[in-house]
Amino acid sequence: MKEITIKDIYAGKPDAKDEINFEGISEFMKSFIVPGNCDLKSLIEGNFCYISGFKGTGKTALLFYLDNVLRERDNSSCSSFVFFKEEFAEMKKEQYEGFTHLEISSISIAKDTLVSNTDFEYIWRWLFYKRIISDNESFNRGIFADDENWQNFVNIIAKIKGPNNLKKSLIPNKVKVAFPVSNPIGTTYSPEVEVDLRNNTTDDRYSKFVELLDEAEELLYKVERTDIPYHIFVDELEAYYGSHDVFTRDLYLIRDLIFTVKRMNAIFYAAEMKNTKIICSYRTEIVNAISRFIVTKELNKVTSGFEIQLKWNYSNTSSFEHPILKILLRRIAISESEDEYLRSEDEIIEQWFREDIHDINPSSYILNNSWHKPRDIVRLIICAQNSLQSNKKTFSQAVFDYLTKSYSVESLTEIKEEMRALYTSDEIEDIINVFTGFRSIFSIKQLKARVNEYFPDTIMKTKFSSVLNDLYRLGFVGNCIPQSKLYHWHHKGDERLIISDEWKLMIHQALQSALSVGKKLDYSMKRNELPESGDIVIFEVDAITKSFVYGYINYYGQVLSAYIHISEIIDGYVSDIKEYIIEERFNAKILGYDEKRQKWMLSVKGLLGLDE
Repeated sequence: MKEITIKDIYAGKPDAKDEINFEGISEFMKSFIVPGNCDLKSLIEGNFCYISGFKGTGKTALLFYLDNVLRERDNSSCSSFVFFKEEFAEMKKEQYEGFTHLEISSISIAKDTLVSNTDFEYIWRWLFYKRIISDNESFNRGIFADDENWQNFVNIIAKIKGPNNLKKSLIPNKVKVAFPVSNPIGTTYSPEVEVDLRNNTTDDRYSKFVELLDEAEELLYKVERTDIPYHIFVDELEAYYGSHDVFTRDLYLIRDLIFTVKRMNAIFYAAEMKNTKIICSYRTEIVNAISRFIVTKELNKVTSGFEIQLKWNYSNTSSFEHPILKILLRRIAISESEDEYLRSEDEIIEQWFREDIHDINPSSYILNNSWHKPRDIVRLIICAQNSLQSNKKTFSQAVFDYLTKSYSVESLTEIKEEMRALYTSDEIEDIINVFTGFRSIFSIKQLKARVNEYFPDTIMKTKFSSVLNDLYRLGFVGNCIPQSKLYHWHHKGDERLIISDEWKLMIHQALQSALSVGKKLDYSMKRNELPESGDIVIFEVDAITKSFVYGYINYYGQVLSAYIHISEIIDGYVSDIKEYIIEERFNAKILGYDEKRQKWMLSVKGLLGLDE
């Protein structure tokens, strides 16, 4: 074992492509951990063909891992990676060491391309057919049998030509299509006719484009495959809410790309093309944007039963057994190893995580500051390596104190990137400003009051509930009951935001530093405020009468008189209230302020279990 410090730990890169490019495939494969809910066999041998998840859950990494697994099974296999991203520069395949049979290209789209379209399925079919032909040529024509059906398929696609000055993967506005025409004396020739792909509902010439692709599809059912495994991986399906026309165009493109992937795989299956599949990954928020802004064409029915959602949920959220923390342990282990031997996880934990962080177990502390995603761990390591504590040999409290700010800023940047699929840049800044310098924990009423006073002309005012639900889904906020220490987070499997008096909203702990909020600021504000209806407080019993329990609450340094009426303890007849009050100190819920008695009214229903 090598003796290493934090700066020597293999961090990788936030993006899997960059990690492989700069660090190499070997380190990537050693550090990779398959998500617990991911059945690789269903992707490789079954009919699953979609991978979905939030940003940073490891979709691109899984595609590269799948490719490596397939090539280890058969080193003659052919893989083709296609990245959909506006103005994404074509990647140089020679940069990827170890990917000997890998074709990489990108779908580059100019801003004024096809902005009036709402249907792109035929265009995608044409591009996939071109991709298949190109891959076969690059692979020494070894993927498909070079028979009559294949030659006819190639010849048909050759009749459709994009502009000469554009890359082969670029989606053009217009193409030229050659159609055979016979004159009266029986001579046949094939003039090229320009087809405007932007006017596919009105241009009769577009129907000729469609006819050729339908004919090519019929031939694709008949072509014969060789034994060489062939897979196309489609990734980085991105759309950003900027120009409305471009944004909706990209959503239509992505929607129809997902449809086309299903159609192509259905052809491969029906034609009994074994070891042939297109696997496509996409972000959850992109699908949400499609559902919100354009006609979905029942997209959920297409993906249902064919999709694996990348989730890193684990029942024990405070243990190093959590798969996200196993990624961290694995990266430490491979960094200190000089051969194939890796130290046990217990040994690594004993050395590197020997002390609590602010009185919290280090595993719980790390998980509480994450969204249970692999990229959180990469960000954590990189921020630690960029801190003044990078020469340490353990993740101490001092290390975490030094990295907190940079980790928080980087986390907020990623959340804002996720939001770009739903909001404009100005709307995102307005939303972030609402929470900056506010509180870490707050009620719906308090948030509405802040929006009404300081941000009345923003989207937080006009679409309050919608924005909150988006922020909950993205992990920006969650629910909590502070006194009971109950928490409710989307990334922990709690699907929906709770709107109630008892449940408060909480900014994710990892974002609080970047937003200049925290417990100290909350406490300072609470000392000058009165309780709200629904607040859970600790009630101290002072006296008990036939119908009332009297006492007081300590509300952030303020001692306030309070009482509980018998009807707020249990429903029905009660002969002796003392039978139900067996402790002198317990949780209670604020109902309001009784002006007549000048005391706070409380309830324990649903809190002590007495009404069940």
